[in-house]
Amino acid sequence: MKKNYLFPHRFQIIGWVVAIAAVAVYVACRIWFPDWRFNIPALYYDFPFLDDKEEGFFVMADTGILTVAIPLFTIGLLLIGFSKEKVEDEFVKSVREQSLVWATYVTAALFILATLLIHGFSYTYVPYLVFFVFLILFIVKFRIELFRANKGGTQ
Repeated sequence: MKKNYLFPHRFQIIGWVVAIAAVAVYVACRIWFPDWRFNIPALYYDFPFLDDKEEGFFVMADTGILTVAIPLFTIGLLLIGFSKEKVEDEFVKSVREQSLVWATYVTAALFILATLLIHGFSYTYVPYLVFFVFLILFIVKFRIELFRANKGGTQ
């Protein structure tokens, strides 16, 4: 029984729109509204640096635009990377699998390097970035390989 876990091709365009919109909204908010904050329901909220904030379970968390931009960007990248191509044949499937393996190896190597070279509070950003780096590397490698195949070259 063959199962295909890819999204329909039209979701690829939706993914590009969502990913670009997430980045654009984040950048615009950082430029024009750098101190903009809002409340959002939280399962758990703990902010040790501010004493006047409510902490605990089921509270309203004070947060910024990154809370919205990260999930939207992730959804966009997933839709881009895991939507069917117009022609989804065995070759495309093979390129997709090779690109996934390559992206996994490169991301693991970058994660190891970051763990060895980045220390202190800055390291807390590394695990967040790993998933984005993986998806971006996969998409770039997959698109490059498809472009090369469509041009007839294997350089």
